Amino acid sequence: MISFKNIYKEYNEVLFENFSMDIEEGIITALIAPSGSGKTTLMNMLMGFAEPDSGKIEGIVNKSISAVFQEDRLLESFSVRENMAVCGCAEKELDYVASLLDIKDCLNMYPNELSGGMRRRTAIGRCLLKKADIYIMDEPFKGTDQKLKNNIMKSVRKYIKGKTCIFVTHDIWEAKEFADKIKIFSKDKSKTKAILCEKNASEIDLYFMEMFKNGEI
Repeated sequence: MISFKNIYKEYNEVLFENFSMDIEEGIITALIAPSGSGKTTLMNMLMGFAEPDSGKIEGIVNKSISAVFQEDRLLESFSVRENMAVCGCAEKELDYVASLLDIKDCLNMYPNELSGGMRRRTAIGRCLLKKADIYIMDEPFKGTDQKLKNNIMKSVRKYIKGKTCIFVTHDIWEAKEFADKIKIFSKDKSKTKAILCEKNASEIDLYFMEMFKNGEI
């Protein structure tokens, strides 16, 4: 179990106050929250790029983490193949992952030659090829057309089956299709310090519709 316990964090404003959340291991958990609610800050704290002002995060000691960031963070002077190979993976595995992500024909291209969706898929491939205990994916599927997105989500889900994945999105459909469990943050600034609800992905439709009708999200 990964646990955020009594987290307090502020920059120009308070993002989290007495915030606690548990992430179950071995499944995909989606975090749904509006822009500016602190979900990326939460992931940065998990990865050690930021520290909580108070509180603690448990369950990550001696565990490796691989991430897809909101920005692609590709090495512009490296080809797609070289970007994906920075983790030191086997060539056969790299080719397999490239096929899953429909970028095998792009392996010798450079980032400035790619569409936004191709850049995202390259970043996803690099993340997957680092064999990690925890995968963090922050809006990984943005810029991908719907039909291709469906196939890629299925492929990625299958590839990381049994691993711990934290998936950050603002898209309820993506969360339902990709995740096992969904945690929804309130858009109300007075409530961003708490999880508004937790549901299995299969249960989310009626609950989400009711929240939408009530103007809660």
